[in-house]
Parts: sequence; structure tokens; C-alpha cells
Amino acid sequence: MRLDRLDLVGLRRWFFVGSAAAVLASLLLLAIPPSLRPGIEFTSGTTALLRFDRPVDQAALRAAYADLGHEEARIQSTGGIEFLVRTRELDVPDEAFVSPAPPVAAPELPGPAELEAIGSAVLGAEEALPGSTVLLRRPFQGDVCNFGGLVAELPAGTEVQVVDQHPECAASGGVVWRVLAEGGLGYVRSAETHGFSAVEEPVEEAPAVDLGERGVIEQELQRRFGGFDVLEFDTVSAVVSRVAVRNATVAVAVAALFIMAYVAFAFSQMPSPLRYAGAAIIALAHDVLIVLGAFSLLGKLVGTEINLMFVTGLLTVIGFSVHDSIVVFDRIRENVQRAPDAPFVQNVNTALVETLARSLNTSLTLLLTVCALLFLGGVTIREFLLVILVGVVAGTYSSIAIAAQVLVAWDSGDVGRLRARLGRSLRGAGRSGAAAGG
Repeated sequence: MRLDRLDLVGLRRWFFVGSAAAVLASLLLLAIPPSLRPGIEFTSGTTALLRFDRPVDQAALRAAYADLGHEEARIQSTGGIEFLVRTRELDVPDEAFVSPAPPVAAPELPGPAELEAIGSAVLGAEEALPGSTVLLRRPFQGDVCNFGGLVAELPAGTEVQVVDQHPECAASGGVVWRVLAEGGLGYVRSAETHGFSAVEEPVEEAPAVDLGERGVIEQELQRRFGGFDVLEFDTVSAVVSRVAVRNATVAVAVAALFIMAYVAFAFSQMPSPLRYAGAAIIALAHDVLIVLGAFSLLGKLVGTEINLMFVTGLLTVIGFSVHDSIVVFDRIRENVQRAPDAPFVQNVNTALVETLARSLNTSLTLLLTVCALLFLGGVTIREFLLVILVGVVAGTYSSIAIAAQVLVAWDSGDVGRLRARLGRSLRGAGRSGAAAGG
């Protein structure tokens, strides 16, 4: 069968019936709870940034969380030995949360160093004669083992604070101490002192912190993978989740409004440009509902969740859907300008036939890449790839069977006849109800 003889517009009623059935099935799936399974980003949850001491396999880390009862854990490698882990909200106390370290400020210029005593001693040997003195000296040309100028002469029996010691001087006359006394700071050999008493530093034991469920997870991870550091440990509250849902909804709505405005502007030279914008939005809504229905089904069957990657994929699908529709609309505009006297139905059918091969080839190429990533890639972007897979199929179908066909239905009066038929049906139902009530 030659493509130029293919009557795609003549099949529009069948296309509409198929799309209506798919959309109705999606709406029924969404009406059955749970309509969609929200991921951690849309519910309260916990995030942890872990850095291991040695390389860790991402699949093994995911299996460890699954064994601990966290099959929902989403693990994303942030480089080498670091992983970002998202789980449902863990039962942990407030002390278990770790915020990211703030940026290190520029170091201030050092001031005078404070001397800290390591002990105390008494000047003079134990057998020193009464009235004898001990000399505190300066180092000779920076060599603390050899003394130079005089600092102070203190009587034996004076108590001094020992702030430093130099055992490396033992071979050249004895260990040298740096001492602090009323006369100043100087050096003396340990043999010229007695009664050294070291300062006892109190040992402060860190209070044990009950980390709750976090502690259980960390103990198991350390047993399996060795040492690691928790760089960040925080929770996503329900308030933040509601904000994420609102932002995602606003993003989709704003994208739809801008697309409608752009299409109306791009085809402003065509008769009824708002019809092109309306047809593009109808095709877009068709694709979004099909994707939502597919994820509702996957959520009920295999527990697939929606997350921010799902929203990213949905926005990408919206872009693909509108792009395919605009390609067909642009060819329709060319055909109308080239053959203004030809019926609009003929121009639309010619545009569909001319862009059919291009649309199918582009979509098939993309689908092959997406399928390869689904089988070979990680689970981190699985939801994104599933959205692209379903959305590209629905978008390719809608650009041929929905967007352009809606233009024909508008131009041929199908929409008006359908509206009139629905009006008569509603009025008939109203009269029947009134008669039954009378």
C-alpha cells in the first residue's frame, strides 16, 4: 500500500475511540486507591550522605538496606565512594541528625600563642645549698640545647611552670626544659630542678547518643563494608513534601500555559490559531493521562513510585508531545499555503502522511536508547526512563491520531455536532426524570 493513498484522517473516529478507551482506563486506574505511589520526595523521609573508606558496590549497598527492611531505599552514587541514600522517615532522636559542614572561613591572622603548662617543678637540685641560684637562659642562635644570654637569675626553691621539654638534648648535657617564672620565659636543664609534677588532664567521656534506627543501619553497614563517615543525615518533613507536590503541579501547569501561548503565536497567521493551541493541549493532556495511568498500574502491580525523576520525565514528555504536534502543524501550514483551495481535510492528511516516516523513525530511535538504558542502567533513573518510554509511545500516537485529527474535527463540524448531540441527550434525560417525578 502506497503511503500517499493512506487515509489517516478518515480513521479519526477509530483513533478517537481508541484514545477515549485508553484515557478512560487511566482515569479508572487513578480512581482506584492508591492512585499513585508517592516516593520519598513527596512523603516524609530521611536522607543520608555516606562516604566509605573503600569502594563499595551500589547494588550491594542497596541489598544491605533491603535486608534491613528498607526496600524503598533509593541510592545514588555521588562520586567514587560517596552515596546519597533516601529512605522512609527513620525513627531517630534529634541528636542523630547531622547537617552539612559549613564552608570553611578564611583563617584569621594568628595572635600571640598562649603557653600551656605541661607540669610544674622546683628550681635547684635537691642537694642544692641554701642561698644558691639557678640561671634561666636563652637558646644560642636558636639551638635550645646550647644556652646563650641570661634571662633571669632565680633563687633555688622557686616553683616554675614547665611549658615544653626537649629530650633530644639529653646527649649534649641533659634534657632541657622551657619554663615560665616571674622573671620571664627561659630554658634550664632538668638536672637543675626537682619535684616535677605533670598536669593531669581530665578525660571527658563523650556521652553516648542513642541513634535509634540510624544506629542499627550504621552498625550493619560497617560490618559489611568497613569504615565510613556520615557527611549528612537529615529528614524531609511532610511540609517540605507538600511544597514539592505543589511545585511539581505548578511546573506542569505553567509549562502547559506557555506551550498554549507559544502555539497560538506561532500559528497566528493561520485561520483560528487558538484551535492549534487547543489541539496541542488536548494531545498533551492525552499523553499525560496515559503516563499517569501506566504508573498507577505499575504502582499497583510492582510498587513503582513517583518521585522527582518522574516529574522530570513528565516535563520531558510534554516537550516531546508538543514538538511532534508542532512538526505536523507546521507541515499543515505549508500545505495550506501551497494549496489554499484544497480541502483542509486533504491538506491535513497529506501532512500526516509526509511526516509519518519521520515521526516513527525518530521515536523508534529514542525508544531503542531508552530500552537499552532500562536494561543496562541503574535503578536510580528507572522512573525517568519509564516515563519517557510510555510518553514517547503515547506522544507519537497523539501527534498522528489526536492533535491533527482534532483540527479536522473542528473544521468539519464534528465538535459542534457532538456538542449538539450531547445537549439533546441531556435534555431528554431531564424530561424523562421530570416525567418520572410527576
